[in-house]
Amino acid sequence: MPTASTSTVKERPVQATDDFTLRDRLMREAMTMLASQGINGPSLRSIVRASGASNPSALHYHFRDRKTLVRAIAEQLQAWYESRAMPRLDALGAKGDYTVRDVLEAAFGPVIEMLEDPELGTSAVRFVARLGWDFGHEGQDISSDFHRRSMRRMLELLIPLFPGVDEEELKFKIIANMNNAYNGLAYRSYMWRSPFGASRLVEKDSADRLRELHMRYLEGGLRS
Repeated sequence: MPTASTSTVKERPVQATDDFTLRDRLMREAMTMLASQGINGPSLRSIVRASGASNPSALHYHFRDRKTLVRAIAEQLQAWYESRAMPRLDALGAKGDYTVRDVLEAAFGPVIEMLEDPELGTSAVRFVARLGWDFGHEGQDISSDFHRRSMRRMLELLIPLFPGVDEEELKFKIIANMNNAYNGLAYRSYMWRSPFGASRLVEKDSADRLRELHMRYLEGGLRS
């Protein structure tokens, strides 16, 4: 016989749109809190409270556990990212005449756009950045799934531009670039309080220049 606690696991019957909205709210609040507090930081109950759900078991009903929640957020962001990066990377391959900078813009330009998206912003970029170092092997597996298609396509495009460079060395540089792209953007607010004092580069009117410097930095990492 079900106990009182297990009988409350499912939400009360609601319209499908309301059910989706609650799931979406849970994911949005979780992304923000996991990005700022660490993927193992906030309790699942605190995420439920932040979402405004009336049932304390709402998150368990929709996602079962933390790992499933983290993967669901990552898959949603992956779909957003790949819908922008993959067509650009494939277009370069079809064109055949491209530069290292073109490949970087195609692969990491969408990360900058993610940062600038009002619905995603710093929380989304920081969440992806944390996957590789803040959630153990599970987070690394999720991050690998997130970037597998785009980084492999990036490798294919870069190999002809670096003749004579060992492929393993190129893979290492691509991974380092990927980490620098996310972490550099996620924590760029540090430039307000850097050892050199506040930098104007993080002001809104300097966005284009900051993007240019960021891409130059990534390109330098590949060419070094």
